[in-house]
Amino acid sequence: MMISIRMSPVRRRLLLFALLAVALTAGCSSEDAASSQQTFTVEKSYAANDLAVTLRLSATEITASDRIVLELEATAPEGEPVVFPEFADNKLGEFQIAASRRSAPRLVDQGRVQVTQTYELEPFLPGDYPIPPIEIKHAADALTTEQIAAKVNSVLPADVPDPDIKDIAPPIDLPGTPPWVYALIAAGVLALAAAAYYFWRRRRKEAEAAIPVIPPHELAFEDLAKLLAEDLIAKGQIKLFYLRLSNILRRYIEGRFGLHAPESTTEEFLEDLRAGTDFSSEQKSLLRRFLLHCDLVKFAKHQPGQDEVDLAVGSCRTFIDETKPMVESPLTAPKS
Repeated sequence: MMISIRMSPVRRRLLLFALLAVALTAGCSSEDAASSQQTFTVEKSYAANDLAVTLRLSATEITASDRIVLELEATAPEGEPVVFPEFADNKLGEFQIAASRRSAPRLVDQGRVQVTQTYELEPFLPGDYPIPPIEIKHAADALTTEQIAAKVNSVLPADVPDPDIKDIAPPIDLPGTPPWVYALIAAGVLALAAAAYYFWRRRRKEAEAAIPVIPPHELAFEDLAKLLAEDLIAKGQIKLFYLRLSNILRRYIEGRFGLHAPESTTEEFLEDLRAGTDFSSEQKSLLRRFLLHCDLVKFAKHQPGQDEVDLAVGSCRTFIDETKPMVESPLTAPKS
């Protein structure tokens, strides 16, 4: 049985306004709760006439896999908006802006409003990178914050020893053998090697001409499907799984863009990536987080959970899919 309730237009509008007020109050409360959970180690205040700004930093020393939260809280008379700067290429100094958000203006006292702009800053490589000065404007007032030093440390432990590579032992002379015997043997070996190389090159060219070239992204998807089918994570071979997963993506980048990714260390490759123009800022950020996560597992004995494994596989698949040639391919990405 349905019950209908008649309500005058005035009461309906009042009820609608009450529901909207409750929704806005809940949204502001959740935003304030999230902000209150963030801790800051640096807090600096600035003022210029009617404009006041408080700068807060979550940390001044992080690892290359972490982020710095930068918060700018501006208080000014209502009527004119507070203007925060726009950053070219979504970068603040040597940091990538991974995320940004702005709170709704809120009335504080005597006709003054307060608005907070928050940035999540992501480094590329270890080093000393300052947070540059930032200019905030309101009507005719403007102020600039000071530069703040920040340090980014490597994700690898400082006590990881360098590999001890021993030199090759010197050759041993055979006593009593005339020098011309060595010369004759060397000439014969060189002749055989030249002949073998000639026939090998000839057969290789014939084989390459007969075999169609498979695009790098199709080879990468095939290798990824084979890796997932081996179920190395369930077998406890986590380090081997991440080694092969990162090699799949590195070989794809070399075949697709000509970057020598397999032979480079992660930091060397990220330095080349930082100056390159083949990838968007989002793709660079995804690739940086993927490689650093793999390094944590391979070298720092990090034990990832299943969610982290799934995220790493998804990041590898997404990067290949977004950067492959636009031509339609008969093969599709493997499903985990």
